[in-house]
Amino acid sequence: MLQRMQDLLNASVADFKKVPPPTNGNGQARAACNGGNGHQHHRVRRQIHHGYRRAALKAETALLLVEAGMPVVEAIERCSTNHSSFYAMKALRESGNTALYNAVLEGNESFLASGLRVKNAAAAITAFKKCSVLERGLFQLATGATDDPVTMLLNLKPDQVVATSKALGLDWVWDKMIAAAMETKKTTTETTEAPEVFIEEAETAASYKAFLETPE
Repeated sequence: MLQRMQDLLNASVADFKKVPPPTNGNGQARAACNGGNGHQHHRVRRQIHHGYRRAALKAETALLLVEAGMPVVEAIERCSTNHSSFYAMKALRESGNTALYNAVLEGNESFLASGLRVKNAAAAITAFKKCSVLERGLFQLATGATDDPVTMLLNLKPDQVVATSKALGLDWVWDKMIAAAMETKKTTTETTEAPEVFIEEAETAASYKAFLETPE
C-alpha cells in the first residue's frame, strides 16, 4: 500500500495529462470550462422572436389587457413584464408616433429610451383630448397651436411662408390655391359682373405668380 502511494507521488505531470477527461453521463467527454482544447457553449437568449422584440410584445399585451379592463398590476404579472416596460409602451402608444412604435416592436429602436423620448408628448396629447372647448382655446392661446389651416398660414413668419411655398412648389400653390380660388369665384359670381373685374383679378394673380418665381 505504501509503495502504491509512493508511486503516485512520484508520477510526473505528463502522466496526469494522460488521464482521460470526465464524461457527462452519456460517455461523451465534457469540455473544459477555462482553457483547454474543449469548446464551451453558452445559451443565447434571443430578444427577437418572429421579427418582434419579446419584451415589447409582453408590454404591449399587458397594455391591451389594461385597456380591456384588467388592473395594471395583474396585467403586468400575467405577461411577465415590469412597470418600466409597461409605461414605456403606454407612452409610445399614446404619442401617436406609429413609425417609432413599430420600430420598437421590431427591435430597430431602443425600447425604454424611446418611451422616455415621447413621454411628455404622450401626456400632453392625452390631456388635450380630455379638454373642453374652452380649455382647448386656452391651450391654443398659450402655445399658438391650432388645427385651422387659415390661422396657421396667417401666423407664419415671412421666412416660414417662403419655406412653405418652396416645399409645396410654385405649381402646387398656383393650381391648388390661386387658380382654384379664381375658378370658384367665377362660378359663383353673377354673369352680369363687368368683365374687366376678371381681367384685373387675372393680372393680380399673374403678378403674384411672378413674385413667387422671383429669385431671392
